[in-house]
Amino acid sequence: MHDLSTPRATTASVPPPSRTPVPTQHTRRWGWVGRGVRPVAIAAAATAAIALTTAINRPAVTLTAADGIELASGISVTPAPGWTVGNQGPGWVTLHNAFSTALVEIRVKPSNWTDAIAVLQGDISNLSNVSTTGLTNVRDVSAPTAIPLGSGNFQQQATVSFNADGSSRSGPLPVVGWFTELLNTSTHQSAFVVLEQNGDAPIRADGDAQAMLDSLQ
Repeated sequence: MHDLSTPRATTASVPPPSRTPVPTQHTRRWGWVGRGVRPVAIAAAATAAIALTTAINRPAVTLTAADGIELASGISVTPAPGWTVGNQGPGWVTLHNAFSTALVEIRVKPSNWTDAIAVLQGDISNLSNVSTTGLTNVRDVSAPTAIPLGSGNFQQQATVSFNADGSSRSGPLPVVGWFTELLNTSTHQSAFVVLEQNGDAPIRADGDAQAMLDSLQ
């Protein structure tokens, strides 16, 4: 089993650490279906049971790596290869991987706070109103870590990892993930980013989510 990775940050002016200060890691509490290449027929048959869903469901839109999704003026996300748009609205989008075993939600919104950790904690406390992921029973939330950013869009990043119950077609499903807040105190904007993945998500899901987080900056 692989450990959940928390997002790092890349900056233009400050050489980035190899990874953000790592919050408490939560070991996955399930067995893996398998690693590496899985037979397509088996994976397709299992999709109905393992696929993560959101509170709103629409037909997925397949994207290429060159496609960018604008969320606000000057702020866009570049989907990782193989990820598709599940839901989308003004300032927000959810994307999922090929078999919907991992999901990323991004929401850009106004914020008058000056501390990314405070914004993050407020969004987590108000999760049902801020997020469409349908996460419930959020638990084992790590202590928040914060780092400065040297990007044009955001100056601060705060992150926590968590365990929770995700939504699937067959009912609640154990997931792990992280919440990240990106904050720009000049434009008074923040981006709330959620990664959730179930026990069948491939190892590369963490890296895919990190790449999409980096593209926002």
